[in-house]
Amino acid sequence: MPGPYDELEKEAEKLEKESKSEFGKKNFISAISLLEQAKNLYSKLGFQGKISMIDQRITRLNNLVKFEEEDSAIKTKGKEDFQKRVDDATKEKQRYTEKKLAEQRALPPEIQKKLEKIHLLIEKAEKEEKLGKDSRVIGRYEYILEMYNSIPKEIGDFTPQVNEIEKKIALLQSKK
Repeated sequence: MPGPYDELEKEAEKLEKESKSEFGKKNFISAISLLEQAKNLYSKLGFQGKISMIDQRITRLNNLVKFEEEDSAIKTKGKEDFQKRVDDATKEKQRYTEKKLAEQRALPPEIQKKLEKIHLLIEKAEKEEKLGKDSRVIGRYEYILEMYNSIPKEIGDFTPQVNEIEKKIALLQSKK
């Protein structure tokens, strides 16, 4: 004839079994709670051996919970770090693309060389103008106009510079 102690023992064993089931489902907190309830029942029965075994399992489960939380934090940090690297790479690619587009929009090397030559010719013409070599300066300015006019309009509009040179030529020619 089963007594009240047998019922307590059956209940405690049932709780341990449920705890194992929860552990299998990775519900570690629930498994710990069930083991705590079983431990209370075993303490009423005075089963010290069972209590010590349950304490060890609870400790292991607590360590497992702590490990899972740390692992989750590490994974989250890893995802954040990865996302940051992806964002950095995307920004770098965008800067590279923008740089390439700017280079494509930049003046072709031949045109750049022409503009550099024009700049040097203007400097020489201004120096010679100060020296009073007007006919030579007019020749330089006319050559500069030819160079400006040889640059296609779709590449660049140098109308203000051309107008300035034409004014200088007209001024120099009126001095003659």
